[in-house]
Amino acid sequence: MTTRPCPVCGAEGATPAFERDGWPLAECHRCTALFVATDPASIDFDALYGEAYYRGGSDAVFTDYVGQENARRAQARRKLWALRHLPPRLPSRGRLLDVGCAAGFFLAEARRHYEVQGVELSAWSSAFARERLGLPVFTGTLAQAALPASSFDIVTLWDVIEHVPDPVAVLNEAARLLAPGGALVLTTGDRGSAYARRKGPEWHLLTPPWHLTFFDRGTLARAAARAGLRLRHLASEGVAGDGGFWRHPFGRLAGRLLDRGDILRAMLTH
Repeated sequence: MTTRPCPVCGAEGATPAFERDGWPLAECHRCTALFVATDPASIDFDALYGEAYYRGGSDAVFTDYVGQENARRAQARRKLWALRHLPPRLPSRGRLLDVGCAAGFFLAEARRHYEVQGVELSAWSSAFARERLGLPVFTGTLAQAALPASSFDIVTLWDVIEHVPDPVAVLNEAARLLAPGGALVLTTGDRGSAYARRKGPEWHLLTPPWHLTFFDRGTLARAAARAGLRLRHLASEGVAGDGGFWRHPFGRLAGRLLDRGDILRAMLTH
């Protein structure tokens, strides 16, 4: 199997790991990042993130993303409250950019506090955000948006960097857009969590071709450093085990407090 260079550190010659849903995965011999070995240039991203992705066309992703608007907006309000009130606090005012904003539910809540801008690759969901929610959302990649340097106090990437072909390039562009004293906040799956290691190839966040790179704490720090960013804060979200308890809100809270969840939440600064 011929593999592409590691999307985290750039090393050649990754080791074939296993296949998931017909997609070959490889592990970098230098930084241990796990990633889809297939060249992303062969993936039709427009088709991948069409209307079916958000309305339940793929059981591996969303049952019905837009149908869960009320729940997702409530989740966004809780997230914003925590980010604004719990240490390390984000600025309480200013300009906020949400990269990979999907249908715009987080932005719709964030505009109560910030001047907002969104960037979204999916033509369908970005149109939904503009036409249904009245949000300023650019259709395309972050690089294609060509936004002014140092123009945002907060940049968010909620479950985004695992989707993009070149996560370091996205982090580098996000860093360029951060104003002095600004912060970048992101979430991504934690391949290094005890739960993910226990599940191995059956871990529920191993969903190629939507997810292309699978981070742990070390590889996330390395990607951030290559983009000129430093980790200011790192914590766990997600689930910590199988069974109903770990899926219940109290179980997810327990996993967060115990730092055992399978999703990383990071705050990055210059």
